[in-house]
Amino acid sequence: MRKHRWFIGVIASILIIILGFVIQVEYGADESERVIVDYTLNLYSAPECYNEAGFTNDISEATYGEVEESGEFLPESSCTAVAFQTSRGPLWFAWFMS
Repeated sequence: MRKHRWFIGVIASILIIILGFVIQVEYGADESERVIVDYTLNLYSAPECYNEAGFTNDISEATYGEVEESGEFLPESSCTAVAFQTSRGPLWFAWFMS
């Protein structure tokens, strides 16, 4: 048994790597991500897209989960939509791309 311990370890490692590419999961924006909300226009923006947003002075900060739960706000541009887009892919991509 002692001779085959390394072989069992190699097989287990290969199996874990293969499963990481086979198991499909959804990944993307977290519910606690910060967004900027304009209550006059009923739009929200990702922080990296805020400079191009053209919001009024009636803005506030909220989380992405709160904005999605309310259902009354829309993304202000394609920049924001891409920033909060969810994707489906292998488990390894979800761990290392997020």
